[in-house]
Amino acid sequence: MRYSTILQLSATLLSFTIPSTLAADSRYCMNKNVIKAKDFTLQESADSPHLAALAKHFESTGKNVSVTAVLNSGNRDLNKGHPSVGTGSPNEAWAWNSGDYKTTKWTPQGITSSADALGTGKWNDHEAWIVSWYQKGDSVRVSFVDRKTHKYRHVLLVYPSADDDFKSIAIHAGGIMWYGNLLYVVDTNNGIRAFDLDNIWEVETADGVGKMKDGKGYSADGYQYVLPQVRWYKWTPGSKSPFRFSWISLDRSDKPDTLLVGEFVRDGEVDTNKDPVPIRLVKYQLDSTTRRLRTDSNGLATASWAHCVDILKMQGGVSYNGKFYLSRSNGRDPNAGDLFTWEEGKTATKFTNWFMAGNEDLSYNPVRKEYYTVTEYDEGRFILSYKV
Repeated sequence: MRYSTILQLSATLLSFTIPSTLAADSRYCMNKNVIKAKDFTLQESADSPHLAALAKHFESTGKNVSVTAVLNSGNRDLNKGHPSVGTGSPNEAWAWNSGDYKTTKWTPQGITSSADALGTGKWNDHEAWIVSWYQKGDSVRVSFVDRKTHKYRHVLLVYPSADDDFKSIAIHAGGIMWYGNLLYVVDTNNGIRAFDLDNIWEVETADGVGKMKDGKGYSADGYQYVLPQVRWYKWTPGSKSPFRFSWISLDRSDKPDTLLVGEFVRDGEVDTNKDPVPIRLVKYQLDSTTRRLRTDSNGLATASWAHCVDILKMQGGVSYNGKFYLSRSNGRDPNAGDLFTWEEGKTATKFTNWFMAGNEDLSYNPVRKEYYTVTEYDEGRFILSYKV
């Protein structure tokens, strides 16, 4: 039996049924396990032992810059776009500059906005997006985009590796979320990394990443700024099935605020026991004061909510006031992406081919009442905005 026709959740029922003995429990997963939120835990790691020394160096040399400074220094331009694929009608469509639009070296994945950062929707009077890009097996960069000027600048993500050095980070960066002074980035098999937006460091525009050979400065493969990792929330497998941190978003309607993560699973995938791989949504509570995940005295963050869904190839999702928007990717044109809307305990509604091809992470802006995605394929890369 194919994965898409196996028993499904009653709460996320799309087109099939499940046995009545199981229908009462909406947490029923396709590998016949009932998931529990308490099984989804993340261990908060201490700050890098090298972060303080590096931060002191860049502060003392006047090379620790603000988010506002990066936004004001935009050196590339978005272009007004007109995507012709997809049944949805974006209220805004912005294409990257020609080099970023066409490159096969870098691929965009995650998106977040200043509405995630602060409830007002702005950061020091700036409305902004941040978008993640990965270079396979090599590094991750994020684009700081000013929504007023439509100028942007790339910043390289780095990990402090010594008191006087840092290195690039080779992860997929499938989803990101800006929360106060932290940028959360998913690490597919390992959990969630957090980067310190109070420590954006200006470096020399030269080749190589980290301390330069002459010892007189630092570089980041030609980029002017780097953003260091400050914390790591590592997956601690309490669940019987490993969790994939494929995408991430913020829900400010929950009390307290929550961080939502979800999984990308392809049709027919099975685990080591030959059971279908479950597709799950999980929420963790956030501390709005520290901007960290809420943890116990041992630094363990335990999920506050977990649920199974049966939406294959789920690239992004957001929730607000109990309603979820979930996206599916169907590959390159002409197979555009689908949108699902869902409320727990109800049947999901599918909007076929809503997005243009290559739709990725989702982010919701409750101030503007709109949500965003980015498209990943070269020659078709946009930031798209949709009104709710």
